[in-house]
Amino acid sequence: MAWFKVDDTFSVHPKTRRAGNAAIGLWVRCGAWSSCFGTEGHVPLSLAREFGSRREIEQLVEAGLWEPNGDGYRMHDFLDYNPTKEHEARRKQLDRERKRRWRERHEDGGQSKGRDA
Repeated sequence: MAWFKVDDTFSVHPKTRRAGNAAIGLWVRCGAWSSCFGTEGHVPLSLAREFGSRREIEQLVEAGLWEPNGDGYRMHDFLDYNPTKEHEARRKQLDRERKRRWRERHEDGGQSKGRDA
């Protein structure tokens, strides 16, 4: 499972305060979506409009939290706080390998589960 990380001072940052609560709700939803789908902070215009209003989008741009990038927006500093798609894929692969090795070490074909030898 990927996580969308937010700096613990975000709630009092001037950009956050300037954008307003509704726009920050859009920012959070889009950040979580980006993390889930590995877009590294890219938010397609269609998704931004599905999740929020034009005014909320404008507020995020005006506050400097989003940067227009042609076909949508880039979340400012997203990769400063969140892993890249490549890093997250590697972490998941290592986790799968770790779990596989654990299962191999601990599986005994059910021979000792609740049975007396």
